[in-house]
Amino acid sequence: MKFNLKNIAVLTLVYCLSAMCSYATKLPPYILQTIKKDLPEASIRFDGLITLPDGTIYLPVLPSNPKKNPTGKVVTTYPANQKLSQLPEVVVFDSNLALLKVIKNNKGQITVTDTKNIPFVVKTGLFPQDMLVPPGLIIPDDMKIMMGDLVINVADSRINDILKETALVNKTDAKNDVKITPVAAMQDKTLLVTTLDSKTVNVIPSNSAVPQYTLRLENLPKFVQPAGDGRYVLVATAGKTYIEIADIEQEVIAKKIDLSYQPAEIILTKDKKKAYISVLDDQAIFVIDLKNMALLEKIKVKGYPKNIALSDDESAIVYSDRNNGDIYTLALDESYLNRYVFNASNISKLALRGNNVYLLSRTQNELQVVDNELQDLIYSQPLANKPVDMFLIKDKLYILCASNEIDVFNLKDFSMTAQVKLPGGGFSKKLVRVPNSNILLITNVLNKNYHVFDMDKNTVIQTVPANVTISDMELLNRKVK
Repeated sequence: MKFNLKNIAVLTLVYCLSAMCSYATKLPPYILQTIKKDLPEASIRFDGLITLPDGTIYLPVLPSNPKKNPTGKVVTTYPANQKLSQLPEVVVFDSNLALLKVIKNNKGQITVTDTKNIPFVVKTGLFPQDMLVPPGLIIPDDMKIMMGDLVINVADSRINDILKETALVNKTDAKNDVKITPVAAMQDKTLLVTTLDSKTVNVIPSNSAVPQYTLRLENLPKFVQPAGDGRYVLVATAGKTYIEIADIEQEVIAKKIDLSYQPAEIILTKDKKKAYISVLDDQAIFVIDLKNMALLEKIKVKGYPKNIALSDDESAIVYSDRNNGDIYTLALDESYLNRYVFNASNISKLALRGNNVYLLSRTQNELQVVDNELQDLIYSQPLANKPVDMFLIKDKLYILCASNEIDVFNLKDFSMTAQVKLPGGGFSKKLVRVPNSNILLITNVLNKNYHVFDMDKNTVIQTVPANVTISDMELLNRKVK
């Protein structure tokens, strides 16, 4: 067998660069400071990809020979002598880290500038190895060493289909669309709606009754959870062991996080920096860093978690065992103390504040209050039929019952302060808080509408028609294209 010394040298360089840089998906602070100063509207994805509101994309190239004591100063550009704010095609910083602008060639293909315009020090660098580059990107042959193990997806691969339009609004739906005047809190928001029997997500603007388009999934969704102020959506589907991180701006799946078990439920911290995920077939809760979109750890717990919920101070998680109804708390400090609290049947929702666990019992149609220390029931409150969801804010629990009623429970004196009948029939299912507002959205699994509920006035202030039956709904805190 003949060996080509040039190829061996290339492979050796790729190996060394990969070993050195594969972990370095975060851009250095001094680079981030320069970008923030010169391109204040730039968005930097967790894998290093840089995007601007006008659609401009920059690919970072990590240096093989980084210079010492860098400041983040731009030392070379193409075209020459341009500022970063002028969006040059090549940017080289004083550390030898570089940015390559994604452009289109005369055939309409996406690529980078001609290789003759790129300094040699950049060509010896390496793209972040977990970065998702724009699908169909063309890299010149003499620059492919920079790819390392990075794979460029073709433009029509399935990984890019998940956020592509599968069905625009048809003419009949468009003709019958009812224009909505959203309440102030719902201006420029987007609904992500799933149905019971469809592998799609309906993307519905808050000022419309019909989907703007639908998004394809691999299977029936387990959850579709917005994160990162609406730039990302975490998607889990039935039968799959991984979570897909969809980048809304780039309309691609930017990453997959494999848990080795089927994800079941997800909860996010208030600052959206962490997600806690339960799975169907393991006694564990997984923790994901939402800033870097990386799996932080796997916490072994008692039982198989269901109905997971964060305490209002986010110091603990409460959950029930899907097999026997045992309720546990899990301290979110270094101890990860996992304590049994109580046993209850047919729990639909849990909440935790201080020493008290609040649970909804569907079989007994009541709110039960359990003392965490005493491990015993200390209070029960009759509710309307089939309590299914609740939302804790300040000193009140807003409890949604499937029999189309919201019961408002005061945590200070354990009193019922309001029982609000919802208009229309059907089967109420879920409460969705509109961020930074006094508004709850109320879904109905049988009727094609949702209610807008004012928590200050304890009343429905708007009923919004929808063109689809809502099984589950999440709110995207932005408009979509």
